[in-house]
Amino acid sequence: MESKNISATKSSTAQNPIQSGFNAASTAQDVIKEIDLSGKTAIVTGGYSGIGLETVRILSTAGAIAIVPARDYDRAAQALTGINNVEIEEMELMEPDSIDAFAVKFLASGRPLHILINSAGIMATGHAPKS
Repeated sequence: MESKNISATKSSTAQNPIQSGFNAASTAQDVIKEIDLSGKTAIVTGGYSGIGLETVRILSTAGAIAIVPARDYDRAAQALTGINNVEIEEMELMEPDSIDAFAVKFLASGRPLHILINSAGIMATGHAPKS
């Protein structure tokens, strides 16, 4: 199979700026500063580390309630300390029964879901799915 140098391949679709007012130096806080998410509910997978943690922080400052499913509740609680409007729920993304239980619990709450951010990543953690 022949490999191509992707960086040398030109895009056939013209790229045009969208005139958003944001640029490479814009922060998440810059983007959300005029937005009120009071009364909105968000679920953020991976919300206790990396970009997911920053996402939860920003959603919280805009008034949203952020629900963070976590494999390691204690680690999530420690990372999310000091951020308002956060709820942590146990969930293991490698276990379908755990995902189902999380979903059933959320649906039973009767709350609407306004924002879903799937920020959890896959990495070599040493955890293998249970057979």
